[in-house]
Amino acid sequence: MKILRTRFKNINSFYGEPCCVDFSINPLAISGLFIISGPTGAGKSTLLDIITLALYNEIPRFGGISKTEIEKLGSIVNLKAADEPKAEAYAEVEYEVKGRQYRSRWSIARNRNGNWNNYQMEIAELPSGNLLDIKGLSNFPRKNEELIGLSYEQFVKSIVLAQGSFAEFLKAKAHDRAKLLEDITGQHIYRQLGSAAFLKDKQWKEKLDLKEKELQLVSMLSEEEVAQLEKAGGIAETQRKQADDDLKFWEKEKNTLLRCFDLQQKIEKAETEKKALAQQKEAFELQAQRLQQHEQVSEWIGDLAMLKAQKNQVVGLEGRLQNTNQQIALQQKSIAETLTQTQALIRQEVTVENLVEKLTAFESEILNLEKEIENLNVEIRPVFGSIKQDAAGASHPWVKGLMLEKLDDTYENLRQKSLENQKELSLFAPNFDAKNELTFLSAQEKTLIELSAKLGYRHELMMRGQEQKNILAENAQYLQENKPKAAQLQQALQQAELKLKELQQKKEKEQQKFNLEDLRNALQNGEECPLCGSTHHPYVHAYVSALSEVQVELDLLEKEYREIDSQLKNLATEISKSEALKAKAEGDLDKLREAYKDANAECEKMLEGMALPPKTTLEQLADVKKQLQERQLIIDNWLKIKELEDMIQRLLLQYAQLFELRIKKIEKEQQKQNRYLGLDIRKDTQRLKEVFTQAQTTLLISQKQYSEISEALKTETETMKGLEASLTQQLQAKGIASIAVANELLLSSQEVEKLKNTRKELEDKDKELSINHKSWAQELLAAVQLRQTAFSDEEVDFKLKSCLDLRNQYLKEASEISAALNNHAQQKLKFAGLQTELEQLRQQRRKWDLLNRYIGDKEGNKFSNFAQNLTLSNLIGLANQRLRHLSDRYILDKPKEDTDSLFVIDTYQGNAQRAVNTLSGGETFTLSLALALALSDLASQNVSIESLFIDEGFGTLDPDSLDMALSMLERLQSESQKTIGIISHVEALKERIGTQIRLFKNANGLSTMEIVG
Repeated sequence: MKILRTRFKNINSFYGEPCCVDFSINPLAISGLFIISGPTGAGKSTLLDIITLALYNEIPRFGGISKTEIEKLGSIVNLKAADEPKAEAYAEVEYEVKGRQYRSRWSIARNRNGNWNNYQMEIAELPSGNLLDIKGLSNFPRKNEELIGLSYEQFVKSIVLAQGSFAEFLKAKAHDRAKLLEDITGQHIYRQLGSAAFLKDKQWKEKLDLKEKELQLVSMLSEEEVAQLEKAGGIAETQRKQADDDLKFWEKEKNTLLRCFDLQQKIEKAETEKKALAQQKEAFELQAQRLQQHEQVSEWIGDLAMLKAQKNQVVGLEGRLQNTNQQIALQQKSIAETLTQTQALIRQEVTVENLVEKLTAFESEILNLEKEIENLNVEIRPVFGSIKQDAAGASHPWVKGLMLEKLDDTYENLRQKSLENQKELSLFAPNFDAKNELTFLSAQEKTLIELSAKLGYRHELMMRGQEQKNILAENAQYLQENKPKAAQLQQALQQAELKLKELQQKKEKEQQKFNLEDLRNALQNGEECPLCGSTHHPYVHAYVSALSEVQVELDLLEKEYREIDSQLKNLATEISKSEALKAKAEGDLDKLREAYKDANAECEKMLEGMALPPKTTLEQLADVKKQLQERQLIIDNWLKIKELEDMIQRLLLQYAQLFELRIKKIEKEQQKQNRYLGLDIRKDTQRLKEVFTQAQTTLLISQKQYSEISEALKTETETMKGLEASLTQQLQAKGIASIAVANELLLSSQEVEKLKNTRKELEDKDKELSINHKSWAQELLAAVQLRQTAFSDEEVDFKLKSCLDLRNQYLKEASEISAALNNHAQQKLKFAGLQTELEQLRQQRRKWDLLNRYIGDKEGNKFSNFAQNLTLSNLIGLANQRLRHLSDRYILDKPKEDTDSLFVIDTYQGNAQRAVNTLSGGETFTLSLALALALSDLASQNVSIESLFIDEGFGTLDPDSLDMALSMLERLQSESQKTIGIISHVEALKERIGTQIRLFKNANGLSTMEIVG
């Protein structure tokens, strides 16, 4: 995995313009090893935070990032940018993995309400820029983890190496060291597994203990207790059955007594109701007589109703006759008012006979006037429309600004403007051909532009020629100075190559001696050598030391050889470039001379054609062009005024025509106004005609109706008198004095129905009481005969209660005995089930108990320490491989059985073993750096790591150690082609490493950045 470039804006102390760190271009690309330097708070760590933020939405100092965290901590987004209404910030990283490139971006912005939107992420393929289809913010870090092959924890341990944690790791005790190693490697799973095994076994043990306690709480009866309960239950059941029989006897006797009492109550109630009924009959007597009188005259109800209807009909006809008479008077009045209104409208005498004819003639007269006015409007519209069209199509703004609807004002404005135009038009003769003159001037201007371009091109050729002369001189001087230097470097390179061959041969000889290193390391003083049998081994460490010295000398010479070779290649490249530039400049200069000669000839020819001096300059040519343009402007202005004057004359003619039509229209409108002041002649005459016609029609109809109603009234009155005489004679024959008396005796149908219902209810109630009284008396006699004792009601209640209490007592005893036996059976079943469950729990707990014994404890230390011990062995092996490139003196070793401290084998002191606590600061740094690089190797065994950042720790080194550390890092970079960045304040590093990312902190707390190299 290789970081290609990062981009960011408004992150931490960086504000304003976007920043970019591109590792794929020079100087960072060509160097490979660079330093990130700057004062505290300038943003050195921010450059690393940007990478993890863009990839995983996490940074080492805060963990996961959300808009809530940004608002709460006031971090990530620059505080000054965060106060802006449209604040935004982003972090972007482009990386390469397995030959493919990707861009991962993290961003956040405020919405229009001033609140932070949630952060956004995107991942794109490069170079196409196509976004990967990823749903859900949490899936973007997972996708980067999938592409890179490293989780966030692995990434920060493989890419960013913080040596402070490794110095602490070196000096920690065994338990603390395991915990630190766990934190550094991110292998917390073993501690979690150990703790989980302990917790799981504890949970199963607690379940087992609870089940055993539950089994102990089960209570059962003995066999003797069960037999006693069964016997007592049989006795209680027999006594309960006898008590039930007695209870039924006394319940029946009690029910018979209650029935007798109920029947006696009903009989007494019936006798009371019969007395009340007699009083109701007496109160109804008067109403019964009234009903009888109604029934006496009920046979003439139909005749009386017919007579009443006849009278109503006569009254109705009399009312209709009166209404018709009023309608006749109303229509006569309407006709008179219509005659008056018509005379006022047409201003002539009008009669009923000629009203319609005269209204029609007046309407035709007014309509003819209106038609003539409309015809004049039709003539006016196209004239005014033509004026508006001409004004709209005019190009002159003065015409467009005219108020065309104000005819008189506009006409006067046109006249005044025409007078003003005459002065401007007098500049040229009336027959002046302006267009031909402008064409000639345009051709002249075009020729001047072409000539100006030719003169400019000639000047450019002259300047380019001078530039090529300068390039030729510079490269000639460069070649003269640097070719001798190249020869010197070539000679030095050959000498270094010869010396390298000598050292390599020497190394091969020492290597042959060193091949028996494993056997030499196993030799112990006083023990025999398996090869020679000697017990004295004085040269064990001599071979190691000699080989190391040769290797160091070889490494330094190889570095010197590479530097000379690089300088020679760079100088050879520059010399080659300079020779090529010199040759190119010579060729270009010859071409420029020819081009200048041709351009000069063309310029002189054109100047002669325009009658200009051969030495005319570009400035003089510009003056000629300016005079020509001024002449064009005068003619253009004259043409515009001429065009405006033509338009004014057309408009004046159209306005004159419009005024003539307007006068005719005014005359016709005045004539119409003298005859008619209304708005709609058709509506007014039609209204009068309709009112007059409707009034006449209604008058004739009303007169006819009046005659018909009078005849009908006479006929119906005679019929009414005949019916009245016949009915009076019949009533008097039955002793009823008159029709009025008969009507008084009659009741309404509702009253008749109500009285009849009341009479029937009283009769029915009398029958019902008689029947019920007889029935209840018979039932009472039969109930008295059913009694089996002579006890009173109180005595029967006492007997019943005694039997009930006794039965309940026996029932309770039987129920308690049954419940005890049932409980015993249930407890017996429960005991057997609990025994089975307990055995199953013991079997299930057995595997967790075994796992807990091997790897479990409350804190998870047992399994974690075991796993981290294996990891430590692997890490120490990788660290020693790195340590060989830093120092041939020390070999890192695991702790002894009785100690907590890590050890080093000091090959300079006869393989003496020393605790790392005894090392100096520089030696501790060397081991820490080896461990940090080893961890990167360990974490990236399945992933190619091509970018590495080392954070601080160089300040503890002396100059020699610092030089050796940098040599190792340079070798690491050269061999692995990794991009290695060092974060440090050490000035010696800044002097040694030329490629730098420098960070500066301003007085306002904001940071800036520059890349040098």
